[in-house]
Amino acid sequence: WADRHRILDEKSSSAPGPWRTSFTPYLAGIMDAFTDPDIEEIWFCKCTQVGGTEAILNMMGYAISQDPGPTLVVYPTLDLAEHISTVRIQPMIDLCSALKTEYLIGQSKKLELQFLSAYLALSGANSPASLASRPIRYLFLDEVDKFPRVAAKEADPINLSAERTKTFAYNRKIVGASTPTFKHNHIWQQMEAANEVRRYFVPCPHCGHYQTFRMQQLKWPEGCDADEARDLA
Repeated sequence: WADRHRILDEKSSSAPGPWRTSFTPYLAGIMDAFTDPDIEEIWFCKCTQVGGTEAILNMMGYAISQDPGPTLVVYPTLDLAEHISTVRIQPMIDLCSALKTEYLIGQSKKLELQFLSAYLALSGANSPASLASRPIRYLFLDEVDKFPRVAAKEADPINLSAERTKTFAYNRKIVGASTPTFKHNHIWQQMEAANEVRRYFVPCPHCGHYQTFRMQQLKWPEGCDADEARDLA
């Protein structure tokens, strides 16, 4: 769906134009897991700037276009939710005809976007009120390690927002992503508690053996300066 319909804009991408999963192939399995009926939760433990937010936007767009349902997206703060709505989500809708034809602009607000068969609400983990009082089928949580441990006197923001999915327990999807900070924080705990952990394997350029990429396996000739190392690694 993303390769067919998604267009990246100049303000948020260094490579504007049609989305190409082949440019970030490690996202393919994560996005495809979203359409697997046997998978209810997806947690993406990642490094910075590898397309986690874009993958969430693709899953969000697919859901609205292909299998609509009430959707909640939670960011660390309400201010960030408003910013993402303006600079990432609205441009995605404007550039994607599959979404634009469904979008009800006159009925939409910055933090609640209305579509013909669904709505998309945006919330902040620092605002318990924005996480409550609505049943949702799709829950997206971005940069969960920046969430507060608790939302005021409520439960932690992840559990508080997950409670909203109980009405759709038979077909809900919960997707979270974050760069890890400490082992006791959200994303690492979710990964360790997962029923299945998947890692991305890459081939050795010499023998073709597939392995997970680790910094200590990156080699370059001794005595290289930075430019030579980048070319010869």
